Amino acid sequence: MRPISGLGVCVLAMALAMSAPLAAQAPADDEAADEPLSELDALSRSEDDPFAGASEKDEREPVSVTLRALNKITARYTDLEIGMNEIARFGSLEILPRTCDKRPPEEFPETTAFLEIYDLEYENRQSDLKIQEPEILEDEIETQELEVLPGEPIGEAVPLREADAAEKPAPAPEVLEGPQADGVNIFRGWMFASSPALNALEHPVYDVWVIDCKTKDADS
Repeated sequence: MRPISGLGVCVLAMALAMSAPLAAQAPADDEAADEPLSELDALSRSEDDPFAGASEKDEREPVSVTLRALNKITARYTDLEIGMNEIARFGSLEILPRTCDKRPPEEFPETTAFLEIYDLEYENRQSDLKIQEPEILEDEIETQELEVLPGEPIGEAVPLREADAAEKPAPAPEVLEGPQADGVNIFRGWMFASSPALNALEHPVYDVWVIDCKTKDADS
């Protein structure tokens, strides 16, 4: 057996020093492979589905809507939590929510509700707003006859259709399923919590806007 020279001893020592970290690193890599991946790692390492591991949005059903009703005369407001297709009374208003929706936390916050609002005193309020015309005595009216100037006919006169238009009744509003409130329907449509003025209630006394919407899992 040939003796190892000094240069060979140095080369052998360097080889053993380089192989030691690799041998120590192999079990660590195996342990890391056994650990479950985080959600961020699962999303970044997936090639087929860019949103692998992300849970799908569950279908939700509306339960109740929270509204804030304001009396403009007294400057007092009341928070009303009304169930779907249930009628709530505030002053002369009857509020009937049909449905509502609330976005999940990961999306831009928005709460919407489809409402029907009826006014029980609408007809009385309209009669009070009518302007009473002053009485004019016939003795105070002076009549004066005007001369009729001769003229040439330009063409046949087109008859007016005002009488025909007045005879046609206005189309009745669509009646939705569920309970129906009394009074005159003064509002029907969507209200948005982020933009109350986008589709607001126009009323001289009251104001209503959306605050919150409660939902539940459709499968439960």
